[in-house]
Amino acid sequence: MSETTPPEVIAVSFQKGGTGKTFTALNLAGGLAARGFDVLLIDLDPQGSLTANLGKREVYEDIDQLSLDNVLLDVNKWSQINEIILSDHEEFDLIPSNTTFNGNKTPLDSADAGENRLGKVIEQIDHEYHFIVCDCPPDLSAYSKNAVTAGENVIVPMQPRSEMIHSANLLFDHYETLGMMHSLEIEYLAFTMTYDSTKLTKEKRKVIDWFEDTFDEKGVLVDDRAAFDRAKWNQAPIYTHSEAVKNDQFPVFDQVVQLVLEQTSPPDHDIDLEHARNMSTEELRDRIKEAPEA
Repeated sequence: MSETTPPEVIAVSFQKGGTGKTFTALNLAGGLAARGFDVLLIDLDPQGSLTANLGKREVYEDIDQLSLDNVLLDVNKWSQINEIILSDHEEFDLIPSNTTFNGNKTPLDSADAGENRLGKVIEQIDHEYHFIVCDCPPDLSAYSKNAVTAGENVIVPMQPRSEMIHSANLLFDHYETLGMMHSLEIEYLAFTMTYDSTKLTKEKRKVIDWFEDTFDEKGVLVDDRAAFDRAKWNQAPIYTHSEAVKNDQFPVFDQVVQLVLEQTSPPDHDIDLEHARNMSTEELRDRIKEAPEA
């Protein structure tokens, strides 16, 4: 990989489960790819939901296959990172999760420079990506820390639950300490909150009000839609699923992609950055008008 044009690495991270990390990571990658960017998606979650959603369950379950965990733990295998990149998905490439991954406690916690290895491994990648999107586990383990230290860019997905305010503050405190320890300038590119408007209680509304007041223009509220779920069942981001693209919440989620493009500086190889940044949701919709219905 070129030393002068590194990709933008983005960690989609929150320590609570079920807040939309995989949904956000998958569709951020899809939105960037739809604009012509070359994207690598990394599944850092030991549960492998992203890997399974993209139809790679057999890869996840193959314990004899070289995994990212194996590569990160052995400096002599760092150059083998290229061997585990799957490039058979139309929109983006994927480094899958594997059952060899450990949960909250991983050998990376005690490895030398264990919080900085992913960034070093990314430097060994031959292909020139514009963006690398990391789907982090629902914890603040070494996998999540590696994604943050690799790019210093974070997107925080949430849902309107009673514990969100407390949990968000814990995440900010944790990453502030990480930044101090490693001299990082961590940027929070966007905050998402996915909710179901048909099940909106007074209590959930209070959390949504806090979200809007706290994160202002960087906060994106997405009303969940069945069409988005159907896109996932079709192993696709919403950007290539014709029903999802037509949905009224499609432009809402796309604000996340726009926020990323406003705050990052990817390399410009083989792409008109200005055109890609300025693509509207209507242009994106026009691109898949001929796509088959799910």
